[in-house]
Amino acid sequence: MPDQGKFLVVGGDSLVGGATVKALAARGHEVLASTRREETVGPGRVLMDFEREETYRAPEGVDYALVIAAATNYERCETDPQARVINVELIPRLVASLLEQGIFVTFISTNSVFGGERPWPHEDDPHAPGIAYARQKDEGEREILKFADELDARDRLNITRLTKIMESDTPPLPNWLAAWDKGEVVTPFSDLIFAPMSTRFVGESLATIAEKRVSGNLHLSGAENVSYTRFAEALAGRLGVDSALIEATTSTEKGIHIAFKPTYSGLGMTRTQELTGLRPQPLEALVRDLFPAARDLD
Repeated sequence: MPDQGKFLVVGGDSLVGGATVKALAARGHEVLASTRREETVGPGRVLMDFEREETYRAPEGVDYALVIAAATNYERCETDPQARVINVELIPRLVASLLEQGIFVTFISTNSVFGGERPWPHEDDPHAPGIAYARQKDEGEREILKFADELDARDRLNITRLTKIMESDTPPLPNWLAAWDKGEVVTPFSDLIFAPMSTRFVGESLATIAEKRVSGNLHLSGAENVSYTRFAEALAGRLGVDSALIEATTSTEKGIHIAFKPTYSGLGMTRTQELTGLRPQPLEALVRDLFPAARDLD
């Protein structure tokens, strides 16, 4: 659909933002990425600092914006009051400004708003946030919906929640690879559950959502709730690593506190699949995305 207006990706410097820009551009769309670094402004990159701007005027021709920006560090959200300001006040204010300009908005949220004790929560299920980050994203969602109602703009808004996103350099992968290169054992946690997706998958999926202009709540998720041990096994299989170099442990045994340790991480995608055709990403597809060409570690 290259005849649509320009797309604006807020948070274009992030992994997901960059993948979304790439996916939209590859489909023939005109896309702009926002940046907070003045020295990087240029063709296809526009300056925006939502922490300083009271209002933001989108570049001429933009009719769709994906807001892929937040304070996401769990510890910061627990201890830094500015994190809450960003997630609950500044970003919702930015979304309201974009909606007021007649722009369709995708706002990125998180699976953590559901708390992690209910398997495969659906798009419109009630929230049960626990950690500070989840509470802030939940509040942010509610603020955005309030603004959308005031502007009669719910038909130009979707809230898209994501599960864990992985790249080949996402911790603990670099340490695992370094250990396997030396024939050493890794000790992944069997009590840490997630439903991982690749940045490529998320970028392509967000591009599809943007093209289809679907309003309401949407989900993107890995297809399985897996432990880090199961993930390590899938990764080892892809890379030809001996499974004997994986020894499961737990965060409890290691005495490591993990802020968000859900029983379930995956999101139900029934509504999303019906409206967009998107399906959860299988674990095998994630591993292929992380390492398209399996390395020889011998």
